[in-house]
Amino acid sequence: MAFIDEDSEDSVEYADFYNVSYAVGMGCRNWDEDVMMVQFFLQKIYEHEDMKKKTPKGTMTVDGKCGPITRNWILKFQLDVRIIEGYNALPDGIVDKAGNAKSNEITSISNTQYIIRAMNNFLRTKQKPLYRTLPVNAEVPPPLRLAFLQMNAEKPDADFN
Repeated sequence: MAFIDEDSEDSVEYADFYNVSYAVGMGCRNWDEDVMMVQFFLQKIYEHEDMKKKTPKGTMTVDGKCGPITRNWILKFQLDVRIIEGYNALPDGIVDKAGNAKSNEITSISNTQYIIRAMNNFLRTKQKPLYRTLPVNAEVPPPLRLAFLQMNAEKPDADFN
């Protein structure tokens, strides 16, 4: 189940974020809830004015199934944040769970930034009203809204500022 994580580098300076339990993408476990969260985040990212012209091909459906459209959108976002934001992302079409023995910002193998963090950061800064209200927002599909409610109940002191 997706969960709320705390920044391991500086939990005072940086806000909490939504993390996947298992990686999403080709050859990954692709738990429905994790996939739905990634799909919803990508859908909202590419609806934003800054990203509309870069929207990947195909219609993103938030259904928890990691098919070719979801994998393509993940890869496109990884490439876009590298170009637009200068984000050090590995363009592999996979959204890994953020976190290793040293950090939940930088991966231990490729020394690149976790893409789930980039998704959270984009929504936190560019879609703040939506991001702050995910557990109750009508734009969120009901099964995912329930998951956000549960995540927030498990970590009621989460800070998404």
